[in-house]
Amino acid sequence: MGSTTSHRRRRTPAVRTGVALLTIAVGIVAVACSAPDRSTGAAATATSSTSTSIDPGSGPTSITTSLRTTEVAQGFDRPTAMANRPMRNQLWIAERAGRIRVVALAADWNLEAGRSVRGGYHTYPETVLDISGDVSQTGERGVLGIAFSTDGTTVFLSWVNGRGEIVVASWAVTDSVAPTTTTVAPTPALPSTADSSTTTRPGPTTTTTIDRAPLPVPTVQGRSRRILLSIPREGDTNYGGHLALGRDGFLYIGVGDATQGAAVRNAQDPQSLLGKILRIDPGGATMAEAYAIPASNPWAKGNGAPPVFTIGVHDPLRFSFDRLNGDLWVGDAGEGATQEVVLLPTSSGAGRGANLGWPLVEGTNAPPAGAPADIVAPILSFDSGGGNCPVIGGYVYRGQAISALRGVYVYGDRCSGAVSGLLQRRGKVLDTKPLGPRVGTDVLTAFGQDDQGELYVLLTSGNLLRLVA
Repeated sequence: MGSTTSHRRRRTPAVRTGVALLTIAVGIVAVACSAPDRSTGAAATATSSTSTSIDPGSGPTSITTSLRTTEVAQGFDRPTAMANRPMRNQLWIAERAGRIRVVALAADWNLEAGRSVRGGYHTYPETVLDISGDVSQTGERGVLGIAFSTDGTTVFLSWVNGRGEIVVASWAVTDSVAPTTTTVAPTPALPSTADSSTTTRPGPTTTTTIDRAPLPVPTVQGRSRRILLSIPREGDTNYGGHLALGRDGFLYIGVGDATQGAAVRNAQDPQSLLGKILRIDPGGATMAEAYAIPASNPWAKGNGAPPVFTIGVHDPLRFSFDRLNGDLWVGDAGEGATQEVVLLPTSSGAGRGANLGWPLVEGTNAPPAGAPADIVAPILSFDSGGGNCPVIGGYVYRGQAISALRGVYVYGDRCSGAVSGLLQRRGKVLDTKPLGPRVGTDVLTAFGQDDQGELYVLLTSGNLLRLVA
């Protein structure tokens, strides 16, 4: 999906039937992508991994805030993906053709307010990396994903080459000026949690903090490139290709299922890398191996491909980890109009060995006879109205600027451009509704999250927007 200009899914004969379990009104547009009028609503089906009779616990039961967008950067050439560079206040934007741009956030920690204060955004004019000579742009090809190592010194990219392979590679990243430190008097108000925008190392009488001001343009070391994976596949749609770093420090890679005939059976085959979410450990690389296999991968010791982490996905365009608890949220684009959001909680392994059901079942349809009993149902399923436009998975909001939004999963519908929210607790959907912004028909390509947990929207028209109250 990430690199196509239309992002329409290729239709093939239906493989499942069934009945929706629970219908909840969601203001997501459900007409064809080509239709100019987006005023009608679509029906969304919310399911729960637990019985609806279970008490979800204390806390809000509805989404009570609305959002708008504000533009922070523009002028990108068909951007497809974005990633936050940890501890540098930088948002890296991947363009479809293979060029990488950087937006710097001017921000400092305000001790009195107890939060980061922004001073504006600056887009570096330089392209920090250009791999356009390696990238194919046929169909949905192009640069698909971008992610960073925990310390921000390694950048990972995924793209499709001229042979139709999904390629994942890494580069070393350096700064001409390293983050500076200042010594201040210790104070109990200084944040010290892992999610804080300031890194705190208490001393006997002083505390050292990282200066969060924007840094000069970083340098990607071209000769450091290392190919991690090259995954052959068929067709020119449903590549997936999203990258994300888990809280465990491992790299997660979404790979779509092939669209040609019997090839869709790959998603249920743990020996195949197609139709999967993979997990590898680039930090465990050796001279002979580009990455290591985490010992807890479900097929690390055999009976399946060692990198495979989650099976049965169709087109995992966007997925993310909740920065508070590590839950994995997957936006799985459907074969046709059916779109899914799947919650894989940390308490159940955050997707380890999970089976999302493709091609045996999609949405809330009933699994066929003989299907595995452990198929994970989506927490939300909706119909994009025949337009074949994919769900754009986002993030659980954990920022400070919009307190009423905390804990809400923010996602989008590419057909309508609507940005919506989903509130759940213990696997039970409590509320799901549009949050206000409509960013335009067939232009929403990705959400992003910065160091402070604030959320952004990336459009193929070349704009980067921030979600604000």
